Amino acid sequence: MGKGMVLFGRLNPINAKVSVLLDKPTFLEGENITGRVAVDSDESVKVDEIRLEVRITETYLATRVVYDRYGAHPTTVRETKTIHSENVRVSPGFDMPKGFKDEFPFSIALPPVRPTMPNGVIERKIKGVVAVKGRPDKVHETTVNVSYVPAGAGVPAPTQVMVKEVIKVPCKYCGALIPVESQRCPNCGAKFTR
Repeated sequence: MGKGMVLFGRLNPINAKVSVLLDKPTFLEGENITGRVAVDSDESVKVDEIRLEVRITETYLATRVVYDRYGAHPTTVRETKTIHSENVRVSPGFDMPKGFKDEFPFSIALPPVRPTMPNGVIERKIKGVVAVKGRPDKVHETTVNVSYVPAGAGVPAPTQVMVKEVIKVPCKYCGALIPVESQRCPNCGAKFTR
């Protein structure tokens, strides 16, 4: 292999498949996000680390003044700001042989966030990264769906249950308690008369 082939090989990420697999399609706000980073490699390399890059952003519409040769004009633009950013190591460096296939479990806590701007939309993304020194990272990104718990609710209220009072009387033959609306005693089978 010539120097040119080595140089071009270093411009490409490793020949592997990386996937971020979440344990559930939707998590409750405040619940740990759990899952696995799956790696399936067709190349033997020295991995520096396997990590998660966690990003929470808010996208919103804002009015900005744009200046051109005719003067100042208000215009609506879409803006995005980062609310939370963190890298979480799920595996230290190791020598990955060709044909390597494994999953690295993770559990991370995301801070509870709400939109700070009118009509703001919160987006939570987790990127699985296999980092190899001198080569571009091999990555896979997924969106985390979070269901909000209503403010002040803490735990969802149970559904209302109708309680019916059942009056029981003793059977005149065996003495077992039977509901008043019964036709026969469930214990001895005697016909119930009122």
